[in-house]
Amino acid sequence: MRFSALLLLLAGTAWAQPQIAKTAVLKATTPANKAFKIAPQTFRDLERRFDGRLATLAPEVNEPTDLLGNTRGLYVEGCGVVFTAELSLIKTPELSPFLHEIPKELAERVHKRRLERLPLLKTAMKEMLDAMARTFLQIPDDQQVVLAVRLYYSTWESSAGMPAQVMMRATRADAQLGKIIEEVQ
Repeated sequence: MRFSALLLLLAGTAWAQPQIAKTAVLKATTPANKAFKIAPQTFRDLERRFDGRLATLAPEVNEPTDLLGNTRGLYVEGCGVVFTAELSLIKTPELSPFLHEIPKELAERVHKRRLERLPLLKTAMKEMLDAMARTFLQIPDDQQVVLAVRLYYSTWESSAGMPAQVMMRATRADAQLGKIIEEVQ
């Protein structure tokens, strides 16, 4: 009886200690006086705007871009605002039981269109980064605004000369001045 009571007491003590440690760590890393309040609707509005901008990136109605999922934004405490999207610069046919092979001419045309649209994407991303900087006025000027777009390619097509991801970032103040850092991977 004493052994089981001692075991129960030790188990309770062991369980309580990590809970106290977790609470202490959380309180130490998130001081209440430094929290920036950003309304969730602010993110939703920009996400929808960016989705619309990326979906209408191409001037050709018959060869649209393909937005793969919704743009997502979040605020990282002490770092800044980050938005991400995934996009195919041109909607492409997929291999299927009815289409076993993509004709060489079509593959070349798709690649050419992608190369033509990359500058359009970069221009749109600069505009979007500026919109982020002007929207999130409640974050400090020295925090980052970051926009990353991952590019999708079908298995049959060449991605030669094309990036897998385009990322643009700047401090909030620099983004408003057009001083943007572009990283292509």
